[in-house]
Amino acid sequence: MKIYHVCEICQQVFDTSEVEGYEGSAEMRGMCEECSLEMGFAETPLRSHQFFYN
Repeated sequence: MKIYHVCEICQQVFDTSEVEGYEGSAEMRGMCEECSLEMGFAETPLRSHQFFYN
């Protein structure tokens, strides 16, 4: 399964990863490093644990 990490602010895919399991794709919402730095949250991306399966 391919996982796309999508920024909640700019809606851009900022990372992809693959895990063994079902075929298809999933979306994981979070915040890219650029947006998290711009908003003053952290030096690393913040990721929530929401999955959307196709």
